[in-house]
Amino acid sequence: MSEITKAIEARQTQIAQLQSDIEILQGATSIVGGGTRAPAKAASQPKAKPKAQAPQPKGQRKRKPWSAAAKKAMSKRIKASWAKRKRTRR
Repeated sequence: MSEITKAIEARQTQIAQLQSDIEILQGATSIVGGGTRAPAKAASQPKAKPKAQAPQPKGQRKRKPWSAAAKKAMSKRIKASWAKRKRTRR
């Protein structure tokens, strides 16, 4: 088990070194190129997996898209209600 831990630590060290090299190179390109590029952010630790999502407020719920059959059925119901309303106005 300790071999795996050592291998992970070695990879993390390599990643940190590469990120440092990237920052140095980006700084050099901004000096040479005359650009005003912001330096790269250094990641101190790998990102953790997100936990369970918080429930969304009622007004911003995402809805499932309607199937073609559901759209057609709703269209028929609305057209029928419009026809009924039109008949009662006469």
